[in-house]
Amino acid sequence: MRVAFDIGGTFTDIVILQDNKQVYFAKVLSLIDKVGEDIVSSIAHLNTNEPVDYFVHATTTASNAVIEGKTPRTGLLTTRGFRDVLELMNQKGNRLLDPRWTRLPPLVPRPLRLEVTERVLADGMVAKALDFDSAMQAIFRLRDAAVEAIAVCLINSYVNPVHERALAELVRQVLPNCHLSLSSEVNPEGREYERTSTTVINASLLPVINHYLDRLEKHLNRYSTRLLIMQSNGGTMTSAMARKRPISMVESGPAAGVLAASQYARELAFGDVLSFDMGGTTAKACLILNGRPIEKAYGEIGGNVSAVSMRGTGHALRVPSLDIVEVGAGGGSMVWIDEAGGLRVGPISAGADPGPVCYGRGGTRPTVTDANVALGYMNPVTIADGTLGIDRNAALEAIRTQVAEPLKMSTLAAAYGIIRVANATMTRALRAVSTERGHDIRKMTLIAFGGAGPIHAAALCENVGIKTVLVPPHPGLFSALGLLLAKTRLDYVRTLEELLRDMSRARFDAIFGEMESQAKSDFDRQNIDGSDMRFERIADIRVGFMRDEMTLTLEGPDSTDPDNIAVQFREAHQREFGFPGEGDLYIVNTRLRAVSATSPLSFQGLHEMALQTSTFEKHTRMAYFGAFGEMATPVISRRSIDQPLRGPLIIEEKDTTVIVPPNWTASRERLNGILLRYKE
Repeated sequence: MRVAFDIGGTFTDIVILQDNKQVYFAKVLSLIDKVGEDIVSSIAHLNTNEPVDYFVHATTTASNAVIEGKTPRTGLLTTRGFRDVLELMNQKGNRLLDPRWTRLPPLVPRPLRLEVTERVLADGMVAKALDFDSAMQAIFRLRDAAVEAIAVCLINSYVNPVHERALAELVRQVLPNCHLSLSSEVNPEGREYERTSTTVINASLLPVINHYLDRLEKHLNRYSTRLLIMQSNGGTMTSAMARKRPISMVESGPAAGVLAASQYARELAFGDVLSFDMGGTTAKACLILNGRPIEKAYGEIGGNVSAVSMRGTGHALRVPSLDIVEVGAGGGSMVWIDEAGGLRVGPISAGADPGPVCYGRGGTRPTVTDANVALGYMNPVTIADGTLGIDRNAALEAIRTQVAEPLKMSTLAAAYGIIRVANATMTRALRAVSTERGHDIRKMTLIAFGGAGPIHAAALCENVGIKTVLVPPHPGLFSALGLLLAKTRLDYVRTLEELLRDMSRARFDAIFGEMESQAKSDFDRQNIDGSDMRFERIADIRVGFMRDEMTLTLEGPDSTDPDNIAVQFREAHQREFGFPGEGDLYIVNTRLRAVSATSPLSFQGLHEMALQTSTFEKHTRMAYFGAFGEMATPVISRRSIDQPLRGPLIIEEKDTTVIVPPNWTASRERLNGILLRYKE
């Protein structure tokens, strides 16, 4: 038996795959202090003595702690002269062009950023030995400041970490219980600000994640001591590794959904698709080309600008991750009217407690979910397979008094306006991962999931010109299913900063060989079977004195031949920028992905299993569709679709609702997917 659970902004989704091929689904409110109890209760509900092989988990705990500024007191030890790297940042991004941008405070305040005397040169040679007195003085000051975590980031330590390791020993002598992160272990690559920021984020998250996992495993250990955590890159790692590298789980939750969407697209032989995941707090989009999600070697966390694709506004985070764009528009996003009388939605969310007004849990501000209930899109009595009651009259009253009357609109028109504003925000995310990166969004299919994704998908596609929407089975639990599809993955990086023409094939093979040996050792240490491990060799290359590099996956028998790499780079540069990029090529970093070759589950296999079903009676309810007005709309189940049906339709599921507007059709496809097509 395998148990997956994904904590969202409003609901926690649970999927239990039993050894007898039965699949059990559950949704519970995301009350963080009760997550462990709710998982255990779901297992106990099955009345089985079957042992749990492992738990696999996705969570937003790490990202929320940084974004909300709830990380514990953290100190930084750095080389003399580099105290203000976090303050200076990297001067990247059009920050001054956005009037709403306000500078984020440094993750570590200046009094807790302390210098030590030492110097390692760019070639790794020690120019000045670590001064013991300055080091101890700095450590004592951090002790007196009662820090819970310390980040150590010394200049050029990614080439030679000798001083970082010596400094770490001194810290452990003085502060044996303090959490400690070394940049040479967390992010051993060039760029001082990015490396410092990444190390500080990791250090500050260590107490948060260790406390979180302690509390969670206290409950789960009754059934299994093996807990896997979803990483930002779409692979899993053990909880022991997560306790050391919490930065790897910053985009844990969104990555699981993208992983499931890419697997589903591959199995159905779809080409280029966009994954669209709308939950209770945010909406996420990611580009998937030929069944493979786009990745990035870096990212940011935090920031508060209006342009989703703007860089340089948050805290730099150098960790491999799926290239997901996220906006603050979810089912729980609260509605408000700004000083100019404009209707606004989000980014603040009502979450699970108190939640939307219609939940009847004390919420007073209308949300996107309240608008969907008011419009007749969502069940006016109950959702989440009957686990949560809905009060439609309360939603209508909140929208009437707080939105419709101030804007002098009818209640239904105001609710529809809320949906249109939320959709406009989410449209930016779809364009940011496609059109703004040179891809024709009109040729793509949108894979919509999450508790609210299928409600908004068709209207969103009309905004951007997409003609087809694919709604997979169990869309409201899709990210949790993605957890069961995930493979174990570890990533490695080595900075070189050398001319490509000076490199040899033998040297490339030697460098990658060392990283592969390290990966095998790490898999063994985590008691993970590495017999079916697959390695992916990657290189970051730049041309001339350009600051940014391009990342290439090196494939084929001549993958490490420098001449072949140069040709591959010129072709990639031509595709991306329209010219081949003239000048000397520099190999900046070599990267390695170590991935277990087999996946424990497929959608074909899931489709063949005995899934739980609930009784459903076809009926009709009134729903409002903007220019089409209020219409009597059939409410049907997915299983009742045996031929293409024209909208308007409402397809109700245990975990979500699919809205088929009047100018769309719905059909049921292979592997139980619903395909929506736009009819002009």
